[in-house]
Amino acid sequence: MKLKLPHRYHRIGIGVMPARHPLGGDFDKYQKKNYQLDPVNCLCNSEDSGYVISNVDREGWKYTLLACQFCGLIRAEHYWNEASVADFYSNWYRDESEADADRLYERQAHRSNFVKTFIDEHSPDRVRRLVVFDIGGGAGGLLNSFLGDAKCYLVDYGEDCLRKAESMGIATQAGGINNIDRIAEYPDLVLLSHVLEHFTDVSGKIKALISRLRVGALVYIELPGIDSLSEGRRKHDFLRDIHIPHVFYFSRDVLNNFMHRLGFECLHSNSEIQALYRYSGRKGELINYHDHVCSLIKKAEIKRRFHVHAIKKAIAFVLPRWIKQLLKN
Repeated sequence: MKLKLPHRYHRIGIGVMPARHPLGGDFDKYQKKNYQLDPVNCLCNSEDSGYVISNVDREGWKYTLLACQFCGLIRAEHYWNEASVADFYSNWYRDESEADADRLYERQAHRSNFVKTFIDEHSPDRVRRLVVFDIGGGAGGLLNSFLGDAKCYLVDYGEDCLRKAESMGIATQAGGINNIDRIAEYPDLVLLSHVLEHFTDVSGKIKALISRLRVGALVYIELPGIDSLSEGRRKHDFLRDIHIPHVFYFSRDVLNNFMHRLGFECLHSNSEIQALYRYSGRKGELINYHDHVCSLIKKAEIKRRFHVHAIKKAIAFVLPRWIKQLLKN
């Protein structure tokens, strides 16, 4: 079966979320003049594997998505080339509030212990994390809970963010994942928090990472999972997930299978997605989750249409008051 989404997924110029910097008029003119688009291949390497499911992002910009019939991965039809991507993340990605590296660090540090606890709970016994890399980690705040117990490295493009990380005792390397070979040490743990969905060549990036991994090294991945839409994330609305900086849209099963095909064992993953992998070098076979991904999005769309999120919110507000009144009587 093919996924057919409502007309709202094809209305260019009509967004479901307010436009925000950098995807305003100035950036649009800039990227049309300076950025080059290349076709995006599916991570399963199947030819002619995609069909169009959407033509617009959540802010109303033209942005075509394809669903792969051979693995279930959803991807952009075309995306900026590597030079354009580097320029975007160096100069345009973060808005004015996010450009404040101090505040960005604090926001990230607020989640750091949560991430560390997840990793601790699902790591094999006696796994030592003496060296931790955070790739694409902004100001490096996610490393905050690891400081003191491990040597921490931040890899990112933003100069202000790199300076902030250095002031917090975090070693830095400017650039992206292809620049980690400039770091002399090998990581015991790598953090890829809301990064993987931004890569154009995910397979190439993970293979570049593997070249720096020993068997047993851990990789933590966090990104918006399609599974959680039907559970209420984004008010059950897949369109609210579609965002031009995101190249790929994973379900939990599709991501786990992709990582397995590259030699990673999944230690734990959830629908959000938060996932912890151990590099073993043992590669799995391709599994097709297309129909399951379609069913997840359809289920979320049904709940969105029937305003399930609003109903649950109303019940959560009214029920405690009703119980309280009942007890009084």
